[in-house]
Amino acid sequence: MATLADVTEAIKSANAGASWITFDIVFADDATYRRVCRSGVVDRQLIGRLYRVDPGAVVVHECDAVRTIKATIPRRSASGGRDETDFDGVQQFAPLLTVDVGE
Repeated sequence: MATLADVTEAIKSANAGASWITFDIVFADDATYRRVCRSGVVDRQLIGRLYRVDPGAVVVHECDAVRTIKATIPRRSASGGRDETDFDGVQQFAPLLTVDVGE
């Protein structure tokens, strides 16, 4: 079993405006990037389940030119809101690390 942490160059999260968080899953080589994209493992349903948001509100893009899968989700609380726990959204990537992508 290989995880996203095993096959990626970087996985990061960040604010995408006050109401959204975006995730970048960056691959070092084309073959691995293409294999993970073809597998379909990183999709709206996965992101929705991991982050407990409606999959219909999740946006996933494959960015071939930079070998990156980008996913964006709505925040539960606006950035800077009184119940916010991660103002910049940079600590939200961790659940993606253990996603199984097969061999």
